[in-house]
Amino acid sequence: MNDLILVVEDSPTQAESLKYSLEKLGYIVDIALDGVHAMQWLENNTPCVVISDIIMPGMDGYEFCKTVRADKNWKSVPIIFLSVKSDELDKILGLELGADDYLTKPFSVKELISRIKAVLRRTESSPQKGLEEKVIRYRGIELYPEKFQVSIDNKDIKLTKTEFELLHLFLSHPGKIFSRDNIIDSVRGSDIYITDRTVDVHIMNLRKKFENQKNLISTFSGVGYGIK
Repeated sequence: MNDLILVVEDSPTQAESLKYSLEKLGYIVDIALDGVHAMQWLENNTPCVVISDIIMPGMDGYEFCKTVRADKNWKSVPIIFLSVKSDELDKILGLELGADDYLTKPFSVKELISRIKAVLRRTESSPQKGLEEKVIRYRGIELYPEKFQVSIDNKDIKLTKTEFELLHLFLSHPGKIFSRDNIIDSVRGSDIYITDRTVDVHIMNLRKKFENQKNLISTFSGVGYGIK
């Protein structure tokens, strides 16, 4: 089992404290003081999970997460954000960019460990590479659930994690109308942070990205959303 953890934290004191706590539990821990050095470290190492601060000089946690998720070699590496930024929108942004979890400082080591274990369980239970590739096709759209890829007319479309899960939900059930509550329940089950206040925003963003098919996702007044 891979027990290597990368801690990305610009405070040496906090980084060493976290390293000490995790190593007492049997993990092997390396430290990077910013996103740039973290990316350099990833060139030669594969951690079981990355624990990253957000507010850092140079490449901050958000940019670091975006860079990791954009690279095919690292996009599946679990990332947990630790941050003093506690607003709901900060959490939404972090998870939208591809983080697997978000923990607000101050936190207990016990809680962090439980989050690490939960992320690792999800990673270990994900479909294994080499299995028959699944694809959902609809009106020129191709969605690959296991590769987190979407294309339309053979052109790749970049989606956030929430947008991908929403599109996956709709394409998997053409003709079905989903209320906002249905959408929240379905997408939250995929480890996505979403609220009724953000459903409309995500739908709007999806429509913009599929500008050649603006009517792909229909609004059913007073009911919800769906694909006809």
